[in-house]
Amino acid sequence: MNNLRSVVVLVVAAIAPAAMAKKVAPKVDVVAASLGELRTAANCQDKASPWRPWCIAAEFPSGTAGELPKGKILVGMTVELQQGKDAKQALSDKVSFVALAIDQDGKAKLTDVKPTSKDEEQAVMESIFNTTAVFKGKATTATIPKDMAGYLKTLKGQYATTKGPTEWTWTGQTQSRMRKVGAFWVVIEIPKAGNGVFATILTDAWK
Repeated sequence: MNNLRSVVVLVVAAIAPAAMAKKVAPKVDVVAASLGELRTAANCQDKASPWRPWCIAAEFPSGTAGELPKGKILVGMTVELQQGKDAKQALSDKVSFVALAIDQDGKAKLTDVKPTSKDEEQAVMESIFNTTAVFKGKATTATIPKDMAGYLKTLKGQYATTKGPTEWTWTGQTQSRMRKVGAFWVVIEIPKAGNGVFATILTDAWK
């Protein structure tokens, strides 16, 4: 009987640590994981990489809250990064032109500019090209097509922002975190339902 009791104790002792380890397994940091994949996909160690603008977004962890650019509209690009999907492919297939409106009262809203005609598609492509030149340091100002610029100027903020120690946050259709990285701004959106993030790089240097 004593031998049986000893065997039971040994089995329980062997199982307990494994069960405990499973119980306290660390939760995956979706933002950190996604930005790590973005850094690799953008080949950030190569200064000649054509995807180098996305390295700005990859530096989000080192960004700061900065002074909120109230009364401005920022333009840039968003890439959708889904866990388990090829981040490099996303840089080709999942990028869109966006604008962030920040009102004088600090309310913000990020708008995905979706073209509805051939002319608008051309305007979006031109806007992305010229904005990318700013992110690459090859231009100081991005020239936006006239009709597109007119539309962007109509955009308004919607969600109240909150300043934290290292970033600005707001909650709308997604949970959004914004930090200043160098001369640019980076927004990370975390969908309420989903398995990834949206990473956005933005500048107010456009006309």
